Amino acid sequence: MSEIVLALRGLTKRYGNHLAVDHVDLSLEQGQIYGLVGRNGAGKTTIIRMITAQTIPTDGEIELFGATGERELGQMRQRTGVMVETPSFYPYLTARENLEYYRLQRGIPGRHVTEEALEDVGLAGTGKKKFKNFSLGMKQRLGLALALMNRPDLLLLDEPINGLDPEGIVEFRNILLDLCRQRQTTILISSHILSELSNLATCYGFIDNGLMLEQITAKALETKCRACIELHVDDAAKASLVLERDLEVRDYEVLPGNVIRLYDCLDRPEQVTRALVEGGVSLGGVEGRGANLEDYFLSMIGGARHG
Repeated sequence: MSEIVLALRGLTKRYGNHLAVDHVDLSLEQGQIYGLVGRNGAGKTTIIRMITAQTIPTDGEIELFGATGERELGQMRQRTGVMVETPSFYPYLTARENLEYYRLQRGIPGRHVTEEALEDVGLAGTGKKKFKNFSLGMKQRLGLALALMNRPDLLLLDEPINGLDPEGIVEFRNILLDLCRQRQTTILISSHILSELSNLATCYGFIDNGLMLEQITAKALETKCRACIELHVDDAAKASLVLERDLEVRDYEVLPGNVIRLYDCLDRPEQVTRALVEGGVSLGGVEGRGANLEDYFLSMIGGARHG
């Protein structure tokens, strides 16, 4: 059984009368990439700030690597790397000089730490180029390098790809995937760029107005969003027989309430309905289904536009 790296139980944050985070439960296992999905202002950043002790929870419990007490949590937070906003780097220093400054400030021994972090994010060859001349993608990667200097077991990233161009997004994504595959680094990444999370996450948490709406694995979500013909019938057993016997269909599933999701014959819905009717099956409804991550999230929050 995989180690539970992070668990939140009833985590709550209230600012006056505003409930920013409302009794959120979350569990993250070692080696997972957890996509925290939500609109701007949904509570994603507040959750990460509470995990990292930048914000004090109003209620609830945080568990990191099995620790829950304040002293133990403080020790376990040393095993985390955090990127909530791009750090304040010195504009006239190079990438190497900036990281060296932070390494010394944090008391991390060994110049090799700086070199390894630069290698990790593909900035080892930037030489004497000043931070002020970096592209946004390079600045974000340097922020990630800073988060990696202590070789964290858990990486917490808040909207790290926001504003990046497509090339920068791909570079950032590949770095995170390599960290997860090669080091088993566990990653929690928040974003409202949902299409990009679909290329990264192994599981998702959908949050809106401080509430966790659903948590689901990427595999289960893929199944839910898979293109299909949804059939509402009077007798699922009889309909299954017709599908297999008359249409030689095998790729389908039967859901409660005499609902069948058919993943074959997507281009032949008329043939499917005709075969069922001729086979004595009464049809209550037929509809095409299938959604991407953005469609799925929007359907959960009632079709509201996300920012």
